[in-house]
Amino acid sequence: MADRIGLTWRWSYALRGVVAGAPAAVAAFWDVQLAAGLAVGLIPVCSMPLAPSRRARVGTGIYGVLAAASIVLGGFLAQWPVLAVAGIVLAGGLLGHAVAALGRPLAMLGLLLCLPLFAIGFSYPGTDAVGPLAGDILLGTAWSVLVALAWPTHDGSPPAPAPMPPRAVIVPYGWVAGAAGAVCATVGFATGLEHVGWAPAAALLVMRPDPPAQRLRSLDRLADVALGAGAAILLVLAGPPDWVYALAVLGVIAAVTGTVGSRWYVLPTFTTCLVFLLLLAGDPDDAGSRFWERLLETGLGVGVAAVATFVVLPAVRGRARA
Repeated sequence: MADRIGLTWRWSYALRGVVAGAPAAVAAFWDVQLAAGLAVGLIPVCSMPLAPSRRARVGTGIYGVLAAASIVLGGFLAQWPVLAVAGIVLAGGLLGHAVAALGRPLAMLGLLLCLPLFAIGFSYPGTDAVGPLAGDILLGTAWSVLVALAWPTHDGSPPAPAPMPPRAVIVPYGWVAGAAGAVCATVGFATGLEHVGWAPAAALLVMRPDPPAQRLRSLDRLADVALGAGAAILLVLAGPPDWVYALAVLGVIAAVTGTVGSRWYVLPTFTTCLVFLLLLAGDPDDAGSRFWERLLETGLGVGVAAVATFVVLPAVRGRARA
């Protein structure tokens, strides 16, 4: 049921998260970082509503496949920063044209999913670095789909996708989104940031053709990142036994699935928590620097996205109409 503050919780969805997250939780008894990585791999499918039919549930695997492919491409290009920066601009522009040409809401996945995950790949330069993450995503996708197939079917239809923005909006939006990602990536590469992909991914994950939606996502993401990182840091610094880590991983995945459909943009709380467990489980002394690194890079991305959407995009569209 959805409450008045925009947060939805469904126990049946949460139970699916418990089943999907069980292997990752078990892995925590041997290696917490492995457990966190496996849990991250579950996110692309577990963060989606459960489709009514089993046939439609098989199709949700495309989210994980696209996520893995996008991250691998970004990681490959990250070996050459100039190519990476140029690549994200070109990818944004071409995706904008492709979405407009296809005219289907599902095609928006290119801009809303593939482009941000392409940017995340910049944090893992080279196939050796990005390969394990892509592998976790593909493995998690396969397992999540199998769990979904085991769930009873139900009446109803999947949530209707958001209406397609007109071509006059989506084409310039694609180019401006790519440029926003490029600005953030350029700052990261030029200053030698360890996680170059954090800022451009933050920018692209909050950017939307609808300004009110972007305002809400921007505020939510900043709060979510601080909350998720803080929770992981407190857990790691407490030095709990392995079973506590196992319960934490299980709880995070249950929360991912249980809150699907919320109006609030809460997913970054859970993804950030898992990422920080992955980063800090073996090196808790870095907790403070990691926290500020993540928060500041998220702020950079959100700020660049705001300028891109509220200043650059209207200017580009106005010039096109002139």
